[in-house]
Amino acid sequence: MGTTPAAVEKLMSLTLADFHRSLKVLAPGEAIGGRQSAISLAVEGGKVEIEFAALESQTLGGLLSLPRARVTLTFDAVGETARSAFLARFDQAFQRGGG
Repeated sequence: MGTTPAAVEKLMSLTLADFHRSLKVLAPGEAIGGRQSAISLAVEGGKVEIEFAALESQTLGGLLSLPRARVTLTFDAVGETARSAFLARFDQAFQRGGG
């Protein structure tokens, strides 16, 4: 099994408001809102910086327009096991739909 990189970039279909809602699930005790597009969270002796960058929306079939964003997670002084566990929690907090 390979190592989890110290920086992870995800292309996601979400707005800044969606980003804030999902962060509240991931880290309920943290304050985030307004136009804030980055947050730093403590992770097992280190930290992770999570940054949101809006991208141009994607139109599918001429009718459906989806928001797009680049979300970058940069880990500092976080071991591989803790990074993997955090990424699993992140993915679960940002999961939408029911699929």
